Amino acid sequence: MPKVIVKTTFGDITFQCQRCGTCCHHRRPQEFGDLVPLERLKEFWEKSNLIYLTEKDINNISRRSRKKPEEFVDTLFEYDGNSVRVDDDGREVILDLPVMKSKEDTSCIFYKEGCSMYSVRPKACRLFPFRVEEETTSEGDILLNIGYNPTCPGIGKGVSVDKGKLEKLVVDQFLQRSDSILPRVQRLASEGKIDRCAKIYRTLPGRKTPVDAAKNTGEKLNR
Repeated sequence: MPKVIVKTTFGDITFQCQRCGTCCHHRRPQEFGDLVPLERLKEFWEKSNLIYLTEKDINNISRRSRKKPEEFVDTLFEYDGNSVRVDDDGREVILDLPVMKSKEDTSCIFYKEGCSMYSVRPKACRLFPFRVEEETTSEGDILLNIGYNPTCPGIGKGVSVDKGKLEKLVVDQFLQRSDSILPRVQRLASEGKIDRCAKIYRTLPGRKTPVDAAKNTGEKLNR
């Protein structure tokens, strides 16, 4: 059974949110296609700024905003609550993880002179300017490296960052996301729908319509 190891990659720093809205603008790097292979995931994380949503995030925002999830959730394929899809006769596993939708100016759809969902903002928003990069060790364990965005104007201001609290937030986010992925992967594998040598991809939502996405990646997908 692989272990999950959380590690902060910085020393003692201070932070105080300046409510500048910089983190409320989402970057979708155009040099990537709709599917991002795992070997390019680190590069993708460095160049993107997407707000990934857990199932709990989606439920909280839906109740507060009175919007249906599909009104604020962005995925490559049509959103149906399923983030795991299999293509190419089981040789491709596609993780279509939900992210927050953006407006034309790249800002979050809930941002207008401030966040209208601040009290129920997603865990990814609560983490900023801290970000997590995932690695797999040679032993198969999962390493969650916590870094931060040095361009954030709140860095160097306010109080010292509580690393223990930060690490707990990262673990909670990881476990909630895993709970939405692992059971589906295990079910598809038990049904023989995933090849043992399958390649895993993450998606880049928000550039194309769900119909275009289905055409580009294969019209028939197992769920």
